[in-house]
Amino acid sequence: MDRLINRCNLIIEGVTKAAADGVITDAVANDYIGQAKFLRAITHFELSTHFARPYNETAGASHIGIPYREVGVDTQAEIDEQLAKGRNTVAEVYQKVIADLNDAEATITNTTLTKATKGAAIAFKTRVYLAMRDWDKVISEGTKLSTLYKLEATPGAVFNSSYSNTESIFSLLQAATMNPGVNAALASQYKRRLLVCISPIIWRDPQWLADDKRRSDVPGDPTSMVFTSSGRKFTNKYKDDVNYTDASPIIRYAEVILNMAEAYARKGDTVNGLAFLNMVRDRALADKSTQSYTGFDTAKDLVGAILKERRIEFLMEGKRWGDIHRLQKDDLFPMDGIPAKVANGNPPAASYTLGTPYTGPYGVAAVPGNDFKFLWPIPQLELDANPNLAQNAGW
Repeated sequence: MDRLINRCNLIIEGVTKAAADGVITDAVANDYIGQAKFLRAITHFELSTHFARPYNETAGASHIGIPYREVGVDTQAEIDEQLAKGRNTVAEVYQKVIADLNDAEATITNTTLTKATKGAAIAFKTRVYLAMRDWDKVISEGTKLSTLYKLEATPGAVFNSSYSNTESIFSLLQAATMNPGVNAALASQYKRRLLVCISPIIWRDPQWLADDKRRSDVPGDPTSMVFTSSGRKFTNKYKDDVNYTDASPIIRYAEVILNMAEAYARKGDTVNGLAFLNMVRDRALADKSTQSYTGFDTAKDLVGAILKERRIEFLMEGKRWGDIHRLQKDDLFPMDGIPAKVANGNPPAASYTLGTPYTGPYGVAAVPGNDFKFLWPIPQLELDANPNLAQNAGW
């Protein structure tokens, strides 16, 4: 990720000079710069979720974050300067992320799914503002996208046509020539090699209805979202286990909708919160007339349903850790660290039997929120090179 950030910074500096020298137009330069700032922003945000405590850990997010790097390093002087850079506060990091995304929104003209777009910058702002607990900003940013994207009619459609659907906002391009080994593509991990199965914990959750279309498992049917091997359940979102051509979804409109649903619910607007939740959930129901949510006793109950819907909708899309991270010390559904989970590998087929919630065994113990292992350690190589880069406590 450090290499990606530095390349973004080099692009920004190089393109700025090219425009000043008349090599390219300002319009072309701005598009490239906006795309680079988008990638710089989302990379820093991702690093923050692994190396820094959540935004609401302290008042004003004044606790230690990560260094936010905005200099392209290609000289010894710049190496020395950047090696001495300390860690920004979390508040500073998030402010810079939002500033970069605002610039990206203002300048990008590209419309290709697998490159940064204005829509992608806006969509990511809903994710960042959700972590910052700025509910009004989540809603105002999400509203901008209402005429640009729409949910597919069925939950599997986005994965049946991963490069040309109405819902994908930003995805990573994949092709046979891009994945020469066995570890680079999602279809390799989740389908051909069967390295990661669906957790029995969420599979047996009673809020995930047994006839939900996201459980569809029909051998040979490309529209099925799940497949079974030796009695265990695996995702079928990534289908090409030969050439690995499935786009890797980074953010799609379903997330924006659920971000807005949660923001409305947390503001006490249960009417809009319920409506936005049902937008995503209803398309997966076998019988919407009898299974659609009609209301909740409290706003808290509605938020709980939205959080569960996120776990179901984004299964095997890499969203779970972001939610665990931001829900630490939450006022409605606080998480204490990292929950216990079923170990990777081969859980018994019987653990997938529906009817009752999963109660164990758990192969991986919970990590309390105050445990130092909640965060990743700063790599020793970085610490050796920079005496100003404080290590995360406990490591």
